[in-house]
Amino acid sequence: MNPRGNGKPESPDPEQLVRMLEIELAQKRSARQGGGSPFRGFRTASFVFLFAVILGALVAFYYVFLSGGIEELRTRKETQPTASPASRTP
Repeated sequence: MNPRGNGKPESPDPEQLVRMLEIELAQKRSARQGGGSPFRGFRTASFVFLFAVILGALVAFYYVFLSGGIEELRTRKETQPTASPASRTP
């Protein structure tokens, strides 16, 4: 209230303005956090899939290069019998 009554609006209290601003910012922050990201589940699933692909590549690398998988494949290919009889052409 203006005690003088001269028709001039009273200047707002700075502390009250700060409190109102804090309340407004808190409301906006809670609305922003409450909404969340609509793609959060998709992003999590994509990271899990990427992890699975990398893990599979590491397992394949270990099998092929470190445990002798290439040598096993080479020897298996050479000694594997065929189902068809050997054909002799004159």
